[in-house]
This record gives sequence, C-alpha cells and structure tokens, in this order.
Amino acid sequence: MEIPSERAGILILRVWVEGGRRDGLRARIIRTVDGGRAAPSAACAADDVLTAVRAFLDELLEPGE
Repeated sequence: MEIPSERAGILILRVWVEGGRRDGLRARIIRTVDGGRAAPSAACAADDVLTAVRAFLDELLEPGE
C-alpha cells in the first residue's frame, strides 16, 4: 500500500488547565486532512487527546480514495 506524497493535514491542539486542578485539563481539537475540515472537538483527559492525535495520523495515512 503506497501513500500518495501529496497527502497533507493540519492538527491544531489548544490545551489549558482550568482552576489549577490536576483534573482541569481541557483541549480543543481542530483537524483537516486533504482540505476536508472535521468539526472541532473537545477533550478533558490526556488519554482522549492522545486518542485524537492517533486518529488524525491514522486518517492521514489511509490510502487515498
């Protein structure tokens, strides 16, 4: 399976801690792959942010249609 060299994506993570609490992590996730923008999403746990990054990379590495 060959990945086309012109595939491109953008992943923007805005992450902050609310109230200085350990469980106050918040993230806003914006992503595009090949110009198609997905709806923004949010996360409130580090594992959820990591899952979003993995999903973005998996989508980017999928063979083109």
